[in-house]
Amino acid sequence: MQPRDFFAFCTTLKPSELKAIGELSWIRNLAEGEVLYSPGEPGNALYIVDRGVLEALPQKGRQNAKSVFLERGDLTGDIEVFLDIRRAQLVRVQEAASLQCFPRANFPALAGEQNDCRELSGRISNFDPTTIHQTIVSSGQTGELSIEDENTEPLGAFYFESGRLCAGQFQHLTGEDAFWQLFLSDQLSGTFSFSVGQRRLTDWIESGQIRRSGGDMLITALQFRDELEALKKGMHQGSEKLSARTTELRWSGGAHDQLRELAEQILELLARAPKTMGDLYRQCSVCELKIYQVVTELLDSDQVSFANAVDQLNGEAAPTIKRDLEAKGVS
Repeated sequence: MQPRDFFAFCTTLKPSELKAIGELSWIRNLAEGEVLYSPGEPGNALYIVDRGVLEALPQKGRQNAKSVFLERGDLTGDIEVFLDIRRAQLVRVQEAASLQCFPRANFPALAGEQNDCRELSGRISNFDPTTIHQTIVSSGQTGELSIEDENTEPLGAFYFESGRLCAGQFQHLTGEDAFWQLFLSDQLSGTFSFSVGQRRLTDWIESGQIRRSGGDMLITALQFRDELEALKKGMHQGSEKLSARTTELRWSGGAHDQLRELAEQILELLARAPKTMGDLYRQCSVCELKIYQVVTELLDSDQVSFANAVDQLNGEAAPTIKRDLEAKGVS
Protein backbone atom coordinates (compact mmCIF):
# COMPACT_ATOMS: atom_id res chain seq x y z
CA MET A 1 0.00 0.00 0.00
CA GLN A 2 1.15 3.54 -0.59
CA PRO A 3 2.25 5.56 2.46
CA ARG A 4 -0.30 7.98 3.89
CA ASP A 5 1.25 10.87 5.83
CA PHE A 6 -1.17 12.56 8.24
CA PHE A 7 1.04 15.60 8.69
CA ALA A 8 1.29 16.16 4.95
CA PHE A 9 -2.51 16.01 4.89
CA CYS A 10 -2.69 18.63 7.65
CA THR A 11 -1.03 21.18 5.35
CA THR A 12 -4.25 21.14 3.27
CA LEU A 13 -6.53 22.02 6.22
CA LYS A 14 -8.04 25.36 7.13
CA PRO A 15 -6.82 27.12 10.33
CA SER A 16 -10.16 26.36 12.05
CA GLU A 17 -9.80 22.66 11.21
CA LEU A 18 -6.24 22.56 12.52
CA LYS A 19 -7.39 24.25 15.71
CA ALA A 20 -10.12 21.63 16.18
CA ILE A 21 -7.58 18.84 15.76
CA GLY A 22 -5.37 20.43 18.42
CA GLU A 23 -8.22 20.91 20.88
CA LEU A 24 -9.80 17.48 20.46
CA SER A 25 -6.65 15.37 20.52
CA TRP A 26 -3.69 15.13 22.88
CA ILE A 27 -0.02 14.13 22.83
CA ARG A 28 1.14 10.88 24.38
CA ASN A 29 4.88 10.34 24.94
CA LEU A 30 6.24 6.80 25.29
CA ALA A 31 9.71 5.50 26.10
CA GLU A 32 11.48 2.73 24.21
CA GLY A 33 10.03 -0.68 25.11
CA GLU A 34 6.66 0.64 26.36
CA VAL A 35 3.49 -0.99 25.05
CA LEU A 36 0.91 1.24 23.38
CA TYR A 37 -1.81 -1.42 23.44
CA SER A 38 -2.19 -5.20 23.65
CA PRO A 39 -4.60 -7.79 22.18
CA GLY A 40 -7.97 -7.82 23.90
CA GLU A 41 -7.90 -4.19 25.05
CA PRO A 42 -10.78 -1.91 23.97
CA GLY A 43 -10.25 0.01 20.74
CA ASN A 44 -11.11 3.44 22.15
CA ALA A 45 -8.56 5.66 20.35
CA LEU A 46 -6.46 5.92 17.23
CA TYR A 47 -2.87 7.17 17.18
CA ILE A 48 -0.67 9.02 14.68
CA VAL A 49 3.10 8.90 15.03
CA ASP A 50 4.68 12.34 15.38
CA ARG A 51 8.21 11.11 16.09
CA GLY A 52 9.90 7.82 16.93
CA VAL A 53 9.15 4.29 15.73
CA LEU A 54 6.42 1.81 16.72
CA GLU A 55 6.38 -1.92 16.04
CA ALA A 56 3.06 -3.67 15.35
CA LEU A 57 3.60 -7.36 15.98
CA PRO A 58 1.71 -9.90 13.81
CA GLN A 59 -1.43 -11.47 15.20
CA LYS A 60 -1.06 -14.92 16.69
CA GLY A 61 -1.74 -17.70 14.23
CA ARG A 62 -0.75 -15.63 11.18
CA GLN A 63 1.81 -17.75 9.36
CA ASN A 64 4.74 -16.00 7.66
CA ALA A 65 3.50 -12.64 8.97
CA LYS A 66 6.12 -10.10 10.00
CA SER A 67 6.14 -7.03 12.22
CA VAL A 68 5.18 -3.69 10.69
CA PHE A 69 7.17 -0.62 11.70
CA LEU A 70 5.37 2.74 11.94
CA GLU A 71 7.09 6.12 11.61
CA ARG A 72 6.13 9.80 11.44
CA GLY A 73 2.75 10.30 9.78
CA ASP A 74 1.70 6.64 10.11
CA LEU A 75 -1.59 5.77 11.79
CA THR A 76 -2.46 2.82 14.04
CA GLY A 77 -5.52 1.67 15.96
CA ASP A 78 -8.00 3.02 13.41
CA ILE A 79 -9.59 -0.28 12.41
CA GLU A 80 -10.60 -1.23 15.96
CA VAL A 81 -11.92 2.27 16.61
CA PHE A 82 -14.05 2.43 13.47
CA LEU A 83 -15.40 -1.12 13.87
CA ASP A 84 -15.78 -0.83 17.67
CA ILE A 85 -13.84 -4.03 18.32
CA ARG A 86 -11.02 -5.00 20.69
CA ARG A 87 -7.36 -4.75 19.80
CA ALA A 88 -6.02 -7.67 17.76
CA GLN A 89 -2.29 -6.81 17.85
CA LEU A 90 0.40 -5.81 20.29
CA VAL A 91 1.97 -2.45 19.41
CA ARG A 92 5.12 -1.39 21.26
CA VAL A 93 7.72 1.37 21.04
CA GLN A 94 10.95 0.63 19.17
CA GLU A 95 12.34 4.16 19.54
CA ALA A 96 11.08 6.77 22.02
CA ALA A 97 7.89 8.10 20.45
CA SER A 98 5.46 11.00 20.54
CA LEU A 99 1.92 10.21 19.36
CA GLN A 100 -1.14 12.30 18.52
CA CYS A 101 -4.05 10.55 20.26
CA PHE A 102 -7.63 10.84 18.99
CA PRO A 103 -10.16 9.37 21.47
CA ARG A 104 -13.26 7.92 19.87
CA ALA A 105 -15.40 10.00 22.21
CA ASN A 106 -14.18 13.13 20.39
CA PHE A 107 -15.01 11.91 16.88
CA PRO A 108 -18.47 13.60 16.71
CA ALA A 109 -16.94 16.94 17.67
CA LEU A 110 -14.13 16.49 15.14
CA ALA A 111 -16.66 15.78 12.42
CA GLY A 112 -18.79 18.76 13.49
CA GLU A 113 -20.98 20.17 10.76
CA GLN A 114 -18.87 18.40 8.12
CA ASN A 115 -20.44 15.08 9.12
CA ASP A 116 -22.82 15.34 6.16
CA CYS A 117 -19.85 14.47 3.88
CA ARG A 118 -20.59 17.28 1.43
CA GLU A 119 -16.92 18.24 1.43
CA LEU A 120 -15.48 14.72 1.65
CA SER A 121 -12.81 14.65 -1.03
CA GLY A 122 -9.05 14.47 -1.32
CA ARG A 123 -6.07 12.51 -2.55
CA ILE A 124 -6.10 8.77 -2.00
CA SER A 125 -2.48 8.96 -0.84
CA ASN A 126 -3.65 10.83 2.27
CA PHE A 127 -6.48 8.50 3.27
CA ASP A 128 -6.90 4.79 3.89
CA PRO A 129 -10.00 3.22 2.25
CA THR A 130 -11.12 2.19 5.75
CA THR A 131 -11.28 5.80 6.87
CA ILE A 132 -13.17 6.92 3.77
CA HIS A 133 -15.70 4.09 4.04
CA GLN A 134 -16.35 4.54 7.74
CA THR A 135 -16.71 8.33 7.43
CA ILE A 136 -19.51 7.87 4.89
CA VAL A 137 -21.14 5.10 6.94
CA SER A 138 -21.07 7.25 10.09
CA SER A 139 -22.59 10.20 8.23
CA GLY A 140 -25.71 8.22 7.28
CA GLN A 141 -25.75 10.07 3.94
CA THR A 142 -26.97 8.92 0.53
CA GLY A 143 -24.65 9.51 -2.40
CA GLU A 144 -21.86 8.27 -4.63
CA LEU A 145 -18.15 7.89 -3.84
CA SER A 146 -16.17 8.45 -7.04
CA ILE A 147 -12.52 7.50 -7.53
CA GLU A 148 -10.33 8.86 -10.34
CA ASP A 149 -6.73 8.14 -11.33
CA GLU A 150 -3.97 10.72 -11.72
CA ASN A 151 -5.27 11.58 -15.22
CA THR A 152 -8.82 12.16 -13.87
CA GLU A 153 -9.99 8.98 -15.59
CA PRO A 154 -12.71 7.11 -13.64
CA LEU A 155 -11.45 4.13 -11.65
CA GLY A 156 -14.54 3.28 -9.67
CA ALA A 157 -17.73 4.36 -7.95
CA PHE A 158 -19.54 3.16 -4.85
CA TYR A 159 -23.14 4.02 -4.03
CA PHE A 160 -24.42 4.46 -0.45
CA GLU A 161 -28.00 4.74 0.78
CA SER A 162 -28.38 6.27 4.25
CA GLY A 163 -24.78 5.36 4.98
CA ARG A 164 -25.11 1.75 3.81
CA LEU A 165 -22.90 0.51 0.99
CA CYS A 166 -25.29 -0.95 -1.57
CA ALA A 167 -23.47 -1.05 -4.95
CA GLY A 168 -19.97 -0.81 -6.34
CA GLN A 169 -17.86 -0.73 -9.47
CA PHE A 170 -14.03 -0.66 -9.51
CA GLN A 171 -11.88 -1.14 -12.61
CA HIS A 172 -13.60 -3.99 -14.50
CA LEU A 173 -15.27 -5.45 -11.40
CA THR A 174 -18.71 -4.92 -9.88
CA GLY A 175 -20.38 -5.72 -6.57
CA GLU A 176 -18.49 -7.24 -3.64
CA ASP A 177 -15.37 -8.03 -5.66
CA ALA A 178 -15.13 -4.36 -6.67
CA PHE A 179 -15.16 -3.28 -3.02
CA TRP A 180 -12.58 -5.88 -2.00
CA GLN A 181 -10.28 -4.96 -4.89
CA LEU A 182 -10.27 -1.34 -3.71
CA PHE A 183 -8.47 -2.58 -0.58
CA LEU A 184 -6.22 -5.00 -2.48
CA SER A 185 -4.80 -2.51 -5.00
CA ASP A 186 -1.25 -1.73 -3.85
CA GLN A 187 -0.55 0.88 -6.56
CA LEU A 188 -3.70 2.92 -6.08
CA SER A 189 -3.31 6.68 -6.57
CA GLY A 190 -5.48 9.57 -7.63
CA THR A 191 -8.39 11.35 -5.97
CA PHE A 192 -11.78 10.60 -4.43
CA SER A 193 -14.94 12.62 -3.78
CA PHE A 194 -18.33 11.92 -2.26
CA SER A 195 -21.38 13.53 -3.89
CA VAL A 196 -24.47 13.67 -1.71
CA GLY A 197 -27.80 12.96 -3.37
CA GLN A 198 -30.04 10.22 -4.69
CA ARG A 199 -28.93 8.56 -7.94
CA ARG A 200 -31.09 7.00 -10.61
CA LEU A 201 -30.75 3.21 -10.86
CA THR A 202 -28.09 3.01 -13.57
CA ASP A 203 -26.94 -0.27 -15.12
CA TRP A 204 -23.78 -0.46 -13.03
CA ILE A 205 -25.67 0.10 -9.79
CA GLU A 206 -28.14 -2.62 -10.75
CA SER A 207 -25.44 -5.14 -11.69
CA GLY A 208 -23.07 -4.21 -8.87
CA GLN A 209 -25.43 -4.54 -5.92
CA ILE A 210 -23.94 -5.38 -2.52
CA ARG A 211 -26.22 -7.04 0.00
CA ARG A 212 -23.87 -7.83 2.87
CA SER A 213 -23.62 -5.43 5.79
CA GLY A 214 -20.96 -2.75 5.58
CA GLY A 215 -19.20 -4.03 8.69
CA ASP A 216 -18.94 -7.56 7.29
CA MET A 217 -17.66 -6.23 3.97
CA LEU A 218 -14.98 -4.13 5.68
CA ILE A 219 -13.76 -6.93 7.94
CA THR A 220 -13.58 -9.29 4.96
CA ALA A 221 -11.70 -6.69 2.89
CA LEU A 222 -9.06 -6.27 5.61
CA GLN A 223 -8.69 -10.04 5.99
CA PHE A 224 -8.37 -10.39 2.21
CA ARG A 225 -5.64 -7.74 2.16
CA ASP A 226 -3.55 -9.66 4.71
CA GLU A 227 -4.11 -12.98 2.95
CA LEU A 228 -3.17 -11.59 -0.47
CA GLU A 229 0.05 -10.13 0.91
CA ALA A 230 1.02 -13.55 2.31
CA LEU A 231 0.18 -15.34 -0.96
CA LYS A 232 2.19 -12.85 -3.00
CA LYS A 233 5.24 -13.38 -0.80
CA GLY A 234 4.91 -17.13 -1.25
CA MET A 235 4.68 -16.86 -5.04
CA HIS A 236 8.24 -15.73 -5.79
CA GLN A 237 7.76 -15.85 -9.57
CA GLY A 238 4.48 -13.96 -9.51
CA SER A 239 5.63 -11.51 -12.21
CA GLU A 240 6.41 -14.30 -14.71
CA LYS A 241 4.04 -16.16 -16.99
CA LEU A 242 2.16 -19.29 -16.04
CA SER A 243 1.24 -22.15 -18.35
CA ALA A 244 -1.11 -25.13 -18.01
CA ARG A 245 0.20 -28.67 -17.62
CA THR A 246 -3.21 -30.24 -18.21
CA THR A 247 -6.64 -29.40 -19.59
CA GLU A 248 -8.56 -31.54 -17.08
CA LEU A 249 -9.09 -29.81 -13.74
CA ARG A 250 -8.50 -31.77 -10.54
CA TRP A 251 -10.08 -29.77 -7.74
CA SER A 252 -9.74 -31.31 -4.28
CA GLY A 253 -12.53 -31.14 -1.74
CA GLY A 254 -10.21 -29.36 0.66
CA ALA A 255 -9.74 -26.44 -1.73
CA HIS A 256 -12.09 -23.48 -1.94
CA ASP A 257 -15.17 -25.19 -3.41
CA GLN A 258 -16.74 -21.89 -4.44
CA LEU A 259 -13.70 -21.19 -6.63
CA ARG A 260 -14.01 -24.31 -8.80
CA GLU A 261 -15.67 -22.46 -11.68
CA LEU A 262 -12.93 -19.81 -11.56
CA ALA A 263 -10.28 -22.56 -11.53
CA GLU A 264 -11.78 -24.04 -14.71
CA GLN A 265 -11.71 -20.63 -16.38
CA ILE A 266 -8.08 -19.98 -15.37
CA LEU A 267 -6.93 -23.42 -16.51
CA GLU A 268 -8.58 -22.90 -19.89
CA LEU A 269 -6.98 -19.46 -20.27
CA LEU A 270 -3.54 -20.85 -19.45
CA ALA A 271 -4.04 -23.81 -21.79
CA ARG A 272 -4.48 -21.35 -24.66
CA ALA A 273 -1.29 -19.39 -23.93
CA PRO A 274 1.01 -18.49 -20.99
CA LYS A 275 -0.20 -15.53 -18.93
CA THR A 276 0.95 -13.43 -15.99
CA MET A 277 -1.10 -12.97 -12.82
CA GLY A 278 -1.96 -9.50 -14.10
CA ASP A 279 -3.26 -10.98 -17.37
CA LEU A 280 -5.49 -13.39 -15.43
CA TYR A 281 -6.85 -10.61 -13.22
CA ARG A 282 -7.80 -8.49 -16.24
CA GLN A 283 -9.57 -11.43 -17.91
CA CYS A 284 -11.50 -12.67 -14.86
CA SER A 285 -14.35 -10.89 -13.06
CA VAL A 286 -13.07 -11.45 -9.53
CA CYS A 287 -10.72 -9.69 -7.11
CA GLU A 288 -6.99 -10.45 -7.09
CA LEU A 289 -7.11 -12.60 -3.97
CA LYS A 290 -9.34 -15.20 -5.62
CA ILE A 291 -6.95 -15.37 -8.58
CA TYR A 292 -4.03 -16.00 -6.23
CA GLN A 293 -5.99 -18.58 -4.22
CA VAL A 294 -6.79 -20.58 -7.35
CA VAL A 295 -3.32 -20.33 -8.89
CA THR A 296 -1.70 -21.33 -5.59
CA GLU A 297 -3.88 -24.45 -5.50
CA LEU A 298 -3.11 -25.25 -9.15
CA LEU A 299 0.62 -24.79 -8.58
CA ASP A 300 0.58 -27.00 -5.48
CA SER A 301 -1.27 -29.74 -7.38
CA ASP A 302 1.12 -29.46 -10.37
CA GLN A 303 -1.67 -28.51 -12.81
CA VAL A 304 0.07 -25.27 -13.82
CA SER A 305 3.67 -24.11 -13.72
CA PHE A 306 5.70 -21.05 -14.55
CA ALA A 307 6.26 -21.09 -18.31
CA ASN A 308 9.73 -21.71 -19.66
CA ALA A 309 11.53 -19.06 -21.68
CA VAL A 310 10.62 -20.60 -25.05
CA ASP A 311 6.91 -20.75 -24.24
CA GLN A 312 6.96 -17.15 -23.04
CA LEU A 313 8.76 -16.00 -26.19
CA ASN A 314 6.33 -17.78 -28.51
CA GLY A 315 3.29 -17.01 -26.36
CA GLU A 316 1.91 -20.49 -27.14
CA ALA A 317 0.63 -23.41 -25.14
CA ALA A 318 2.69 -26.59 -24.99
CA PRO A 319 2.12 -28.98 -27.93
CA THR A 320 0.35 -31.62 -25.80
CA ILE A 321 -2.02 -28.99 -24.39
CA LYS A 322 -2.73 -27.69 -27.91
CA ARG A 323 -3.64 -31.19 -29.06
CA ASP A 324 -5.99 -31.61 -26.09
CA LEU A 325 -7.70 -28.32 -26.94
CA GLU A 326 -8.06 -29.27 -30.59
CA ALA A 327 -9.56 -32.63 -29.59
CA LYS A 328 -12.17 -30.74 -27.56
CA GLY A 329 -12.90 -28.47 -30.49
CA VAL A 330 -11.41 -25.41 -28.80
CA SER A 331 -9.30 -23.23 -31.06
